[in-house]
Amino acid sequence: MISYHACLEEEGVLMTSYMRVLWALFYKFLGAGLVLITAIMTARFLGPEGRGFLTTITNNLAIYSPFVGAYSEYIPYGINKRKQSPAKVFSTTLFFCFLLVSVIFLVALLVTPWFWETFWQGKPTEAMAWWIAGLAAPFALLHVYVTRLVLGLNELQWLNRLNTLQSMLIIPLIIAACTLPTEYGDKVCFTFIAWLASYVLTSLISAVVAVKKGKVSLWPKADRSLLKEVFRYGNQLAGSRLLTQINYRIDFYLVLFLIGVETAGIYSVAITVADMLLFVSSSLLQVVLTRVSSLEEKDSSLLTARTFRHTGVILLASLIIFYLLMPTVIRLAFGEKFEPSLVPFYILLPGVAMLGLANVLTSFFTNQLGQPKILIRLEAVSVVSNVVLTLFFYGLLHFGAAGMALAKSTGYLIIFSIAVFYFCKATEYSPRKLFVLQPDEIGQYKNLLGKLTSKLRKKDQR
Repeated sequence: MISYHACLEEEGVLMTSYMRVLWALFYKFLGAGLVLITAIMTARFLGPEGRGFLTTITNNLAIYSPFVGAYSEYIPYGINKRKQSPAKVFSTTLFFCFLLVSVIFLVALLVTPWFWETFWQGKPTEAMAWWIAGLAAPFALLHVYVTRLVLGLNELQWLNRLNTLQSMLIIPLIIAACTLPTEYGDKVCFTFIAWLASYVLTSLISAVVAVKKGKVSLWPKADRSLLKEVFRYGNQLAGSRLLTQINYRIDFYLVLFLIGVETAGIYSVAITVADMLLFVSSSLLQVVLTRVSSLEEKDSSLLTARTFRHTGVILLASLIIFYLLMPTVIRLAFGEKFEPSLVPFYILLPGVAMLGLANVLTSFFTNQLGQPKILIRLEAVSVVSNVVLTLFFYGLLHFGAAGMALAKSTGYLIIFSIAVFYFCKATEYSPRKLFVLQPDEIGQYKNLLGKLTSKLRKKDQR
């Protein structure tokens, strides 16, 4: 058996491999910055109401994805843990994607005549948001499958590039939309078209990367030896991923339906800025994810625990920076119409940080233990608690959107607590040890700090 420390030295997985982590952080911050720029542009361009409808479309697309995208989760698991052929794994999972996404896309095409005239009048509705998300589904989900393939192949540089692709493409498309007629209805139409076009272009580029870099076929073909296993894995994970998306965005939908689309647009800014923390927390996890899958269970649990502690350090530092800087960014960049989003933002931020830490542990359940059912339990408990607390904070105490943000953060706290309990129970790892940096880890931070200080001194001497 390869020892845990040997794995760290051989692969350069954690803090001893500064460049891989720093590159991951760079791309995650780049992705977060692009998302923020897009949010500012759409908020300025469309106002709270238009921003609310656009966020509804993106959230609806995220609701579609668990039914189809869950099978893509098998790709890194099948390649790294099951040692399956990447080409067979990709074509088999793509087979399920083709079957399911075809239904969504066909339904969206069939209902197009009912929405066509209203769409060009620039009068969005909640039903229209489902329709537009359905048109984008095949393009967005092909991109998801390709990124999972690239992750399974441990091509992290390409994964980072692909993950920022849609966010990069949508910005010039929205700028182009801004140069077209300036009536509010036209702004809404052209922004929605720009959003859809960004996914179409992203899927085309992703397809080229899959063929050239992954050396796979884009033709969906089920391999009989994998069919049942992929089907079982995807079905188990679909329920968990659906609950994840519901839990992830239930607060937005509650604001949308209980308060209104304008308040939902304002609240979406709080969500967007707070969720930038997830870009930070996923950077270190991305570097070690393939090793979590491929190592023996004991070594994988040690790696997961170490990643958890380092992620906690990164998140704590980021949390302080976010509290200090982001309120000013929201006021200056989004304008006074979106200033009410500050209170929900303050409340959401610690909850998002706990979710980022919980994701480190849940990746161990799915990618090492192959037990997505644990995620279903976690998400189900969180969804129920979120709804119950929303009824309490909003219905009884009349806290408004802030109450819904408080309910969501509490739900994330519950996920975090149960994930820690499950991990420690499954691995017999000490809960106290999970949260305390080990002596060698402290030494790594001192070493890194010393190198940075030394470089700064050399620059001052020059």
